[in-house]
Amino acid sequence: MIIARTAANLAQELDATRYRSGARRFVGLVTMGGGFHDGHGAVMNAAKTVSDIVVVAIVPQPNRDNSNVVSASEFQDIAFLENHHVDVLYAPGDTEMFPQGFDATFNVQQPVSFEDYGIGAYRLTQHLKILHAVQPDVMVWGEKNFVEFHCVRALIRDLNLRTRVQCVPTVRHADGVAVCSAVEALAGAAREKLPILYETLNNVAHAIRTGAANFEKLEKTARLALRGAGLEIEYFRILDEQNLAIANDKTTTYRIVGSVKLDGRSVTDSLGLTL
Repeated sequence: MIIARTAANLAQELDATRYRSGARRFVGLVTMGGGFHDGHGAVMNAAKTVSDIVVVAIVPQPNRDNSNVVSASEFQDIAFLENHHVDVLYAPGDTEMFPQGFDATFNVQQPVSFEDYGIGAYRLTQHLKILHAVQPDVMVWGEKNFVEFHCVRALIRDLNLRTRVQCVPTVRHADGVAVCSAVEALAGAAREKLPILYETLNNVAHAIRTGAANFEKLEKTARLALRGAGLEIEYFRILDEQNLAIANDKTTTYRIVGSVKLDGRSVTDSLGLTL
């Protein structure tokens, strides 16, 4: 597996691989934050089925030491990538991707504000920089992060980038909880509370499917259920999946999204519904 720490090194290594033997090979991109688990593995496997070369980008984040993303502590992640036959790991440090700091970002206009969902300007900026560095034919996402997937898909469309975007289903534990790094770090009573988030998403979907149309009341009921289970709510909303605006009586394709916090960790999930 090739490991690239800078965009220049990535371009050199990836071009040699992309045009091996004179033929252009199809490149797939997956962006992640490290700490890999089965959910990540499912996205990597999906990328492998639609591309010849799989690039995984580990993105630097604010408030985290990104000075040496590929360090001794990351060997387990590297082994995970190799076991899933990833061809290239792109692991830029924060000074490589944000030389002027995380506040130096592009102003990407969206029809709906996504700040409440944790999708700030720096997130879209890093995705744009990674897309520019990799120039993938396809970018593969997990459905759990649907809001971010939607934002990046809109970014690619609006800038006329030559990248197709694909979303794959969420991998879940037996109790319905989405597999993610935050969940894997929880244990005991905190972990036992989590199934209520997926149950609530399903309950709201069932209510809409059977004719409920007061979305504000459904959201309030869902929040009451989550608070009653002892969860701190970051957001719970019923959205129109086409544009992620608040759902209305014209909506036919829904995206129900929720995020809760336990032991200081955010756990996000989403569920789609088409009538």
